[in-house]
Amino acid sequence: MLLRRVMEHVKAQNWFAVGVDFLIVLVGVLLAFQITQWNAERAERVRSQEYLSRIHADLMVDLAALQRHREFWEQVAEHGHVAIRYAETGKVEGVSEWEILRSFLHASQAWQFVFVDSTYSELRSAGELRLIPDPELRSALADYYVLVAARRGGLGPYHLLPDYREWVRGRMRSDILRYYWQACFEQAAGVQIFNECSPPDDVSGIKAILEDLAADRAIIDALRYWVDTQIMAVELAGFDLGRAQALTDRIEALR
Repeated sequence: MLLRRVMEHVKAQNWFAVGVDFLIVLVGVLLAFQITQWNAERAERVRSQEYLSRIHADLMVDLAALQRHREFWEQVAEHGHVAIRYAETGKVEGVSEWEILRSFLHASQAWQFVFVDSTYSELRSAGELRLIPDPELRSALADYYVLVAARRGGLGPYHLLPDYREWVRGRMRSDILRYYWQACFEQAAGVQIFNECSPPDDVSGIKAILEDLAADRAIIDALRYWVDTQIMAVELAGFDLGRAQALTDRIEALR
């Protein structure tokens, strides 16, 4: 219809009307382009918020899981200190021989930790990190996930499995080990718990086992190293928790 009207105005040599028609067409094209751009920007803002929400959820998982791991690693180190103190002094010091033996076993536990970085990796792989609009937040997230990649190293304190673990269990009486797993330790998806278990019915020979363990220099040296590694993991976890919390706070401020 508009084209026919333009042609009529051209035939009539009504150039003013032709100019008005072209102006209408131009405004329509510009308006359509602007609406398209607004819709694209709106869609990008929606996608940006979705990705930020997902990253926030990943960070919250990191915070909760790392805090549980940190508390567990602290307990492992504490039990390790109990066992080392006995090995170095030969003194019971207010705890029973069963509790010391239990500490030798508790100290052999390990709980590996892996960060959640699926959303950030998806954004980076797709080349869409620009969807994180705040450049400072984008930089802080990059720093955090570079750190996450470094923590994945098999030699890092979040991933080690100690020689002590194999050696002390290999020296333990089978009936005591069976009782320990039944009564003293629980493990499920996302949970590891030390239980306050009483001594088994047959506690004979526990002192001899303790003396045998304390006399084994390789076991005690390996235990010292493992306890030191757990302490390092606790300290690193405090640092990582602080960074993850700062990122969640920054994302929440943008929402």
